[in-house]
Parts: sequence; C-alpha cells; structure tokens
Amino acid sequence: MVAHRDSLYVVRNGPSDDFLHCAIDCLNLATGQWTALPGQFVNSKGALFTAVVRGDTVYTVNRMFTLLYAIEGSTWRLLREKAGFPRPGSLQTFLLRLPRGAPGPVALTTPEL
Repeated sequence: MVAHRDSLYVVRNGPSDDFLHCAIDCLNLATGQWTALPGQFVNSKGALFTAVVRGDTVYTVNRMFTLLYAIEGSTWRLLREKAGFPRPGSLQTFLLRLPRGAPGPVALTTPEL
C-alpha cells in the first residue's frame, strides 16, 4: 500500500490468486470512492515486494527487481527496471524527509541502553 497526493493505492494478487500478476485498487481520499487501475502489473515471479513513493514515482522493491512506475492520473506507467535487493531477511521501505536546513546529525551520541 502506498499513498500519493489524495490517493491510497493497494496492490494485491490478481486475478484470483495469481501470484505472478498484481491488481491495483485506488481509494480517492477526498471522495471515499474505490476504483481499479486498468491492466495488471508484473509481480516479479511471485516474489513478495514492498513499495514507496517519491514525488510522482513508485518504487517497488523485491529480491529480484526494483521497478519504477510513473503515476499519471489514474494509471501507473512502467519507467524502468533495476536490480533488486539480494540480501536475506524482511524488507521494508520508507522515505525519510528531514526539514530543510536541519542542523547536522539528529543525535550526536548514542544513548546507553
């Protein structure tokens, strides 16, 4: 699930229980209405992935691929494919934004536990 402007996108298996393709549903946060994005999206050989939005670009990341999509109105258009993240363990993505002009490191020392 990712958010972009006034929309919340939910990526799910589809059609039916097909793990090789994804369907994307969009909740318009202003109207409360759900719509389905046209088409199906590749799920990189059924591998689980995580996603994050930066600007108007969605990055979907798994062990095999990183796929970049442009959000254009009510559609996602594939921009390019990059290498995945090949390390073991759980994979979570997030985008951290620091305020402009933030002075240096957030913490100068590590507190004792």
